[in-house]
Amino acid sequence: MQSAHHIGRSLLLAAGPWLIAAGIYLLLTPMTVQEITASATAGGAQTTEQITRQVSWYHVQGLWGVFVLIVFAALYASISLFARRSHLVAAALASLAAITLTFLAGFSIGPFYLPATLAVLLGWLAMVIGRLVRPGGRILDEASSGPKGG
Repeated sequence: MQSAHHIGRSLLLAAGPWLIAAGIYLLLTPMTVQEITASATAGGAQTTEQITRQVSWYHVQGLWGVFVLIVFAALYASISLFARRSHLVAAALASLAAITLTFLAGFSIGPFYLPATLAVLLGWLAMVIGRLVRPGGRILDEASSGPKGG
């Protein structure tokens, strides 16, 4: 089933550009930060000050945050590169690393990467189905069992 294999590779190829776009979006989109400052004087008077401002990803996370975005983009782009060059073992290892990191980052930046993760998982599923089902609708086990009859 060549079309399932082609669909799987296409999904793996789509993950890289999505992650690069998600990284650029996170890097350039301002975030809202709220700061509340409370102070008291010796006389018992209390004051609170609330400041709301827009800051960048870099301002909040620093160089480490930018490095994390680059690592995610590089991992998913490597899946696309390996799939394009038919290095499926390397693509599988990169996929495993990328999916694990996305799971670990699930409560912070992970939701931006979920569509790419879903594309990778569906891509591998389609490629496995494409390898298991032989042309003519026969499953791999049926095709290798030899002639039947008596």
